[in-house]
Amino acid sequence: MTFSPSPFQKHTFRGREIYVKRDDALHVDFSGNKARKFHWFLNQEFVHVKRVVSYGSNQSNAMYSLSVMARYRGWEFVYFCNHIPDFLKQNPVGNYKYALENGMKIIESLQRREDAYMYTDSSDLIIEEGGRQKEAEFGVKVLADELKKDIQKEGIKNPYIYLPSGTGTTALFLQKNLPYRVFTCSTVGDDEYLKEQFEEISEDSFPVILSSQKKYHYGKLYPELYELWQELQEDMGITFDLMYDPVGWQKFLLHVEDLEGTPIYIHQGGVLGNESMKQRYERKYETDKNNR
Repeated sequence: MTFSPSPFQKHTFRGREIYVKRDDALHVDFSGNKARKFHWFLNQEFVHVKRVVSYGSNQSNAMYSLSVMARYRGWEFVYFCNHIPDFLKQNPVGNYKYALENGMKIIESLQRREDAYMYTDSSDLIIEEGGRQKEAEFGVKVLADELKKDIQKEGIKNPYIYLPSGTGTTALFLQKNLPYRVFTCSTVGDDEYLKEQFEEISEDSFPVILSSQKKYHYGKLYPELYELWQELQEDMGITFDLMYDPVGWQKFLLHVEDLEGTPIYIHQGGVLGNESMKQRYERKYETDKNNR
């Protein structure tokens, strides 16, 4: 499977010129960084593989993309996560729902990584959480090459790249394969956790982490982030992911005055997960309103 180069668009947000690399438009099932991270796996023979095993959160974008890959290949897909809320079990939605429809077998486990590895045998393909492994560099290098061409075509003199990170895999391999500065921020855990994720894959070429005093806990709902997500959609005409992008934009806006050059934001897809996030925000707002 191959992907055509994703669109590269010029926008203005809050009076500032910014380019957006629209990796969300790559493929309906493998959009954004999952198309990049799984590019290598999608183009290998794997003659003896009959099952793919992975682990992560119950609304993971990677979980959904892997369920599609398994369906295409005729493989079984087994996924470990540490908790599935009863409400989600009774009302499947988002990535969880669509991965189940693709035949995913999901197992709850507090030791999800350890149990995933214990579950596998020699005929299984195991994928790290979020695609955090060296094979991801193959597809991220393709993205880096596209960016070089986009930047040259637009005549951007002093570009820098910015994207929010979960495992940090995409940001790490972009910095390794680009001559430009790459900035990122943590959205899962703190900055030290993100550095540890970098170090598990590589020893150098780390992107710069932009910090903020306020800590955003992964998966928690913050009204100011939802409002920022709405503002981005209204002003730029782009629907961003509701889990990672608002945190990414919030931290970017804190630092942008100190960053020299023209920013290029990588839209890493994941908007399928918005279905469940929007429902959570709407339930929260309704509950808050009723409690006033």
